Amino acid sequence: MSTPKAEKDLHLPLSRVKTIMKSSPEVDAVGPEPLYLVTKVTELFVTDLAKRAFKNSKNNFLEYKHIAEVVQEDDTLDFLREIMPRKITVRQFKELMAKKSSRGDESDETSEESSEEESSEDSSSSNNAETQNS
Repeated sequence: MSTPKAEKDLHLPLSRVKTIMKSSPEVDAVGPEPLYLVTKVTELFVTDLAKRAFKNSKNNFLEYKHIAEVVQEDDTLDFLREIMPRKITVRQFKELMAKKSSRGDESDETSEESSEEESSEDSSSSNNAETQNS
């Protein structure tokens, strides 16, 4: 069975899309029609996202921050928010962490302390293992 439309109509490689689709445990086989449709819809989605992000840019090029901004502002794209967060500088991150600690979020502090303890225990146990192996 051949694909419903010519591959020339597509920009994404069908083989890659098929590989991604088959990586799902629920998918046994991928027919040519669904493969073509998923590929075409993916292209349309990416094109729309890029066009919307480019509209929001103030210069003649598209950057990650423009796409991330569209994702953060549009509720229909909330499934991408964890994948494409807004970029922040180290200074902004430190300010956020300082505000968080000044608020006295005890639950966050205790989880940070426990993760620090775990990492120090892991490093000390790996150091002990290296010492014993020597």
